[in-house]
Amino acid sequence: MRFRRYTLLTLSLLVILSQASVSNSQSDSISYRLAPKANKPNPTGALFRSALVPGWGQYYNRKYIKGTIIAAGESYLIYGIVTNWRASDKHRKNFEHTDDLTYKAAEFALYEKTRDKRNKRMWILAACTFYSMFDAYVDAQLADFKETDKAYEVYVTPSRDNGIMLAMTFKIK
Repeated sequence: MRFRRYTLLTLSLLVILSQASVSNSQSDSISYRLAPKANKPNPTGALFRSALVPGWGQYYNRKYIKGTIIAAGESYLIYGIVTNWRASDKHRKNFEHTDDLTYKAAEFALYEKTRDKRNKRMWILAACTFYSMFDAYVDAQLADFKETDKAYEVYVTPSRDNGIMLAMTFKIK
C-alpha cells in the first residue's frame, strides 16, 4: 500500500515539475523576441533533474514512457531498500538482545540475508540512477537531431496464409 502511494506521489511530482519546466521554457522564448530560443532542453539540467527525482530528466525531455518506467523502477528499488533496511535493523536488535544461542544464530542469519538484499538493491539503484542521468543528458543533446537512419527498415505485414509476416529491407549504397 505504501509503495502505491509513493509511486503515485512520485509520478504526480514528475508531472507537476515537467509542466513547470515547459511553462518556463515557453515564457523564456517569448521574452527573447530578437533571438528566439530553440525548444531544445538543457542537457545539464536534464542530468541534474534525473539525479534528483527518478524519471524527471526523461519527463523534461518529453520522453514520458521512458520517464514513467524509470520512475516506477527506481521507486520500487527505493521501497525495497527501505523495507530491507528496517528488517535488517529489527533482526540485528533481536540477535543483540537475546541469550538463546539458537535464536541468536537464526536472527543473525536473517540479518545477513536482509542486509545483503538491501546492499544489492542499493547498487542496482545507483546503476539505474547513473543510467537515467546520462540517458537524460544524451536525449537532451540529441533533441534537435532530425535525421533518421534509412539503411534498413523493419515492419510487420499480413501474410497470404492469414498470418503475419515480419519483413526487413536493406539499402546498400
